[in-house]
Amino acid sequence: MSDADILASAPARQTANWRAQLPTLIRVYGIILTLVLLLAVVTIGNPAFISQQNVFNMASQWAPAGIMAVGMTFVILTGGFDLSVASAYSLCAVVAAYVGQNHAPSVSFAAAIAVGLVFGLANGILVAVVRINPFITTVGSGFIINGVALVLTQNAAFLVNNDDFGILGAGRWHGIPYSGMLLVIFLVFFGFVLARTIYGEAIYAVGGNYEASRLSGIRVRAVVASAYVLMGGCVGLAGCIAASQLSSAQANLDPGIIFDVLTIVVVGGTSLSGGSGAMWRTAVGLGIIATISNGFVLLDISPYYQSIIKGSIIVAALALDTGLTRLVRAK
Repeated sequence: MSDADILASAPARQTANWRAQLPTLIRVYGIILTLVLLLAVVTIGNPAFISQQNVFNMASQWAPAGIMAVGMTFVILTGGFDLSVASAYSLCAVVAAYVGQNHAPSVSFAAAIAVGLVFGLANGILVAVVRINPFITTVGSGFIINGVALVLTQNAAFLVNNDDFGILGAGRWHGIPYSGMLLVIFLVFFGFVLARTIYGEAIYAVGGNYEASRLSGIRVRAVVASAYVLMGGCVGLAGCIAASQLSSAQANLDPGIIFDVLTIVVVGGTSLSGGSGAMWRTAVGLGIIATISNGFVLLDISPYYQSIIKGSIIVAALALDTGLTRLVRAK
């Protein structure tokens, strides 16, 4: 082939290469573009959205769901699922409030996190060792946990009359909420764990191909179980923050929070089939959902439309992920 032919074919090769990379580019940068557009629209509609006070309030409000989304990212990356989140979240908050009535906040929060870890370990053993389907396992454990919470509280709220108890959820340092700081710390730290550690590589490997990971020497059952334990710890901390913010807790604290957690992770682009995703994606997903919810309030849009919007976003995100995955595999 002559130099002229090579030069003539170069643009064609570059075009073909660009088209081949398009699905990957959309998957990587599409959610960032979506977040930027949302931020712009809401800010234009109400400039108070980007005020320091509103940003800090959003960070505090979404800290429980965001921290649980960190744990859910690990679980979904392994190819798992956890639908017991809402029930465990309420129970951990109840434990924190109950213990906090007569003990120091540090003791009550440690007790709540311990309860979360225990239920996370139970889910992990049932899914990874007993090999029960994670959907069935966590739906069943969710009912059990909710029943335990109702028995303990008799469907009554536990109130805590201790100013120190409210510091974790409502306290601030130079205007920055402690709960928001914890959220950022969790996103950064566990993002590093996923991206830069051997354990993170194992999480991706198990979710990508369970059997191949087992044959390569990875302790797949331990890896899967550990993801559920981490989920339990995140749920425990989220329950502590919620109880601290309200200085109270009850059995059905926020049944719908499971949908917020799943929406954050799915909208961020973490694949429900496992093995594909990242913590920065979860952070962007959190930004998108928080912006939508806060924007509805600032723009005086009826909150009844939130469920429609969130549901549409989930369906669209899953459809886009499925379509892009097929395009990538077809190349």
